[in-house]
Amino acid sequence: MINRLKRRMILVVLAGLLLASAGVVIAINWMNWNSLQAQAEEVLDMLAENNGQRPIFLMDEQDMDRKDWEMPPFIQQDGRTPAPMGTDFAWLSGREKMFNGRGRSKALINAANLTNYYTAELDADGGVLSWSSDRTDLYTDEEIAQMAKSALETGRDSGKIGTCFFRLLDKAEEESACEKQLIVVDSRLEIQNAESVLRQTILVAVIEDALLSLAAILLIHKLVKPVDEAMEKQKQFVWDASHELKTPLAVISANAEALEAETGESKPLEYIRSEVDRTDKLIQSLLTLARMEKGTAQAQHAPFDLSRAVMEVALPFESAVFEAGKTMDIQVPDGIQYTGDAEMIKQLMVVLLSNAQKYSDDGGKITVSLEAKGEKRLLRVHNTGPAIPAEAQQRIFDRFYRADSSHNREIEGNGLGLAIAQNIVNAHKGKIAVRSQEGEGTTFTVTL
Repeated sequence: MINRLKRRMILVVLAGLLLASAGVVIAINWMNWNSLQAQAEEVLDMLAENNGQRPIFLMDEQDMDRKDWEMPPFIQQDGRTPAPMGTDFAWLSGREKMFNGRGRSKALINAANLTNYYTAELDADGGVLSWSSDRTDLYTDEEIAQMAKSALETGRDSGKIGTCFFRLLDKAEEESACEKQLIVVDSRLEIQNAESVLRQTILVAVIEDALLSLAAILLIHKLVKPVDEAMEKQKQFVWDASHELKTPLAVISANAEALEAETGESKPLEYIRSEVDRTDKLIQSLLTLARMEKGTAQAQHAPFDLSRAVMEVALPFESAVFEAGKTMDIQVPDGIQYTGDAEMIKQLMVVLLSNAQKYSDDGGKITVSLEAKGEKRLLRVHNTGPAIPAEAQQRIFDRFYRADSSHNREIEGNGLGLAIAQNIVNAHKGKIAVRSQEGEGTTFTVTL
């Protein structure tokens, strides 16, 4: 139980770390990608406003001394700043094209010098009449023609194809041979940088998760250790106490038999023997449960006929059920094989059938069924009678728990049977579940 608790705590922590890291990685790269798209759109706006060319930003010498803006790496000459490198120098005078470096203008100046682009003039059929770029070494006529074709096929005025953002401008009303102007911003370097950021953030997140997971596992083991030690002491106490009680019970039973031989049968002696038998069954159940929890009673896995094992337990119960005025229906096909501990499975059947017999109603019916589904084996024991309360179904497999809180002596039992059944199922890596509703009775389903 403690190991299961530790596993659950570790899984919860690992899931939390993975979700948190994934959220951070997604948020960082989502913002990075949105920034990249926004920059590309802004550059397209700027180029469209300037007829597909980089704009020229010029300043007088007195304006270049201002401290509130960021100067791009332009070439300085005669106290004024020419167009970016790679373009023909075009000089303007005065302050017509002055930008003060605040807001959008400053971003446009930087973007204009960091992004590759090209402009193509298209005829009515989509053919490329001419194209221009400040980096003609990066592109070929075939690439430009293919890009123009792809952009027209989208049916949109703007969009993204591969690593390029494009915009189509209608030039039909102007006095020129071209019908459309295609402006393309090549963001391959920016996308490569974004992909690099994605890889780096994932790597950092993985390393962080690994380190934090290791720390969490160590911390969980340290926190659970006192509980684990307390449980081990409790198991050892149950083991020792059960062994110690066997001797006095044997002495009481022997003396009761001797006294009965001398004085004959009597009610007090009958009560003594009844309580000795009941206590002996409790001790045997405690020892069985202690052996399972301590690991000394390991399941001996071997192939066996599961159908025969179930029938060997069910048939003797059938006569006892009949004598109690109830009926029993056995639906067990022949030849179902299973690899496990045959004796443990028989003990499991004894627990489930005893439970069904005790809690079925007068004149009720008990049904035992076995089914093979692929590699799984489904064993069901159903009985008619009162339903188990919903709150009790959550605790029914706990040790010493009984749905009848008064522990009525009319119904024999000590609350250990289903705990033993669950340990047997766990030893076979299976599952046991209960379903109980008014009018339908109670069904225990074991999946092996």
